[in-house]
Amino acid sequence: MSNKKLVIGEFANFREQLPGILKALAVGIPAGYLFDLLDTPIPWMIGPMIAVAAVNLTGVRMHSPPYARHLGQVILGSAVSLYFTPPVVAALAGNLPAIVAATIAVFFIGALGALMLSQVSGVERKSTFFASIPGGAMAMAVLAERYGAQIAPVAVAHSLRVSLVVILIPFALTYGGIPLEASAYRPVLPLDLAILLPWLSFSFFLGEVSERMRFHNGCLLMPIFFGAALTVSGIELSAVPHRLMDFAQLMFGLVLGARYERAFFARYRMFIPFALLNSFFILIASLIAAAALAWAFSLPIATMIIATSPGGLAEMTITAQALQISVPLVVAFHLFRVVMVNMGTQYFYACAAWMFDRNDRKN
Repeated sequence: MSNKKLVIGEFANFREQLPGILKALAVGIPAGYLFDLLDTPIPWMIGPMIAVAAVNLTGVRMHSPPYARHLGQVILGSAVSLYFTPPVVAALAGNLPAIVAATIAVFFIGALGALMLSQVSGVERKSTFFASIPGGAMAMAVLAERYGAQIAPVAVAHSLRVSLVVILIPFALTYGGIPLEASAYRPVLPLDLAILLPWLSFSFFLGEVSERMRFHNGCLLMPIFFGAALTVSGIELSAVPHRLMDFAQLMFGLVLGARYERAFFARYRMFIPFALLNSFFILIASLIAAAALAWAFSLPIATMIIATSPGGLAEMTITAQALQISVPLVVAFHLFRVVMVNMGTQYFYACAAWMFDRNDRKN
């Protein structure tokens, strides 16, 4: 795909989608404001996501604005990069064994979820495997297509699981009586627009270039890497205003809600109950893994719940940032997981397929 096509892609059919974009904003902004008034966790993401998804499923088609995901990720990545001071980066190295253990647990939980989903839904194992590995919906869909699996079950399963995690985990941590330990370090910097605006602009440029080079989650990761490199080097950046973080949440909420196209979900409605069952199984198994890892490595349980949750990198990062729970550690867990899952899933799948084929021949 050419760079020209990627540029045009975000504005393709913009005139036709404009009414849907305006409707999404008209529904999403009041929903975010209402959830904010109710003092719910991550109100500007959860509120718009629920509202837009609900209206979308009634048949009133809505769309997220062009570059909504990119803008949200750049703002989030830039804000998160401020946590990566030299002492924090040094401390992260000591948690590498826990990070590796959590990543291994992801593969096994996903494989078990795939087996269960295949048994109850009747969908072949190849498709349920890529539907159950929490490595990002787009990345798993690409691998599913490469191996000849069905893309639709993969898309449905990932959309439902990420939505459940985004809703349930913040509420469980906020109201579930789980002890929350705030980040040992929280960046306190003055707001300097002369630094903030060019910094965010260049971060956006880096993110866009990386994504055109097929770097998954580039608009989130490149601003983190760039800002963290400056922070570690002792260069003082600017604070990212709270309202700008609310805007990033709103962008994520609109993108997640817009995924719930009525026609698509109606076409695969028979698969939805099985995908929900699979999502709950993977979520519960991840919580058990979080408790085990917290005990084994003496880490806060709330941190490990977010760090091992089967949601997206951006969604879990913004959850940690909003709740102020060990942001760099959560980013490190999910970043390592995403890299290893996206690099290793095809090899893990090939190994699993060989074992299943061998077992089937024996039976």
